[in-house]
Amino acid sequence: MEQFNPGLEKLVALGNSYVKAFQALAVCSEAYFSAVAKMGDQALHTLSSHSLGDVLIQISETQRRLTAEMEGVFQWFQVEVLQAMEKNIKLDEEYIEGSRRVYELEVRNQAEALEKQLRRGAYRDSLENSDYMIYLRQSQQEILKEEERRYRFLAEKHCGLTQSLLFLVNKVNSGLLVPHNKSTLLSSLFLHILV
Repeated sequence: MEQFNPGLEKLVALGNSYVKAFQALAVCSEAYFSAVAKMGDQALHTLSSHSLGDVLIQISETQRRLTAEMEGVFQWFQVEVLQAMEKNIKLDEEYIEGSRRVYELEVRNQAEALEKQLRRGAYRDSLENSDYMIYLRQSQQEILKEEERRYRFLAEKHCGLTQSLLFLVNKVNSGLLVPHNKSTLLSSLFLHILV
C-alpha cells in the first residue's frame, strides 16, 4: 500500500489534467468547427460549391455532436472515476492506519502468548498450528483480498471509460451521428472530391 496510494494520487492528478486538456480541446473544437460551418454556409450560396457547403456543414454538426457526447463521457470520468479514487485514497489512509494499529497490537499479543506457551514447553512441536501462525496466515489472506479489491476497482472504472469511448467511436463510424441519407450523401461527395 505504500506504493499503491501515492500511485493512485498521481493517477488522480493525471486524470484531472486529462479532463482539463479535453475541456480546452472542446473549446477549441467548437471555435474551429463553427468556422468550418461558416465556410460551409458561404459555399452553400455559390453555384459551383453548393454541395460542398452542405458537406462542410454536416461535418461541423457531426463534430459538435461528438464533442458534446465526449463531454458527457468526461463528466462521468471525473465524477465516477476521479472523485471516487480521491475518496478511496482518504478512506484507504484511515483504513490502513487503523488496520496497522490493530494488526501490530494483535501480533504482539499473540507473540507474547506463544512465547509464554513455548517457555512452559507447550506447542514446541506445533508452532505452525499455533493461534499466532493461524492469525498471520489469515491476515495475509485478508491483505491480498484487499489489494485485489483496490486493483479491481481501478480496472472496472477504466473498463467503463474505455467502453464509453469505444461506443462513441463505433457510433461515429456507423454513421449514427449523421442521418443515413446524409451519410450516403457525404460518402459520395467525399468520393467525388477525391476523384
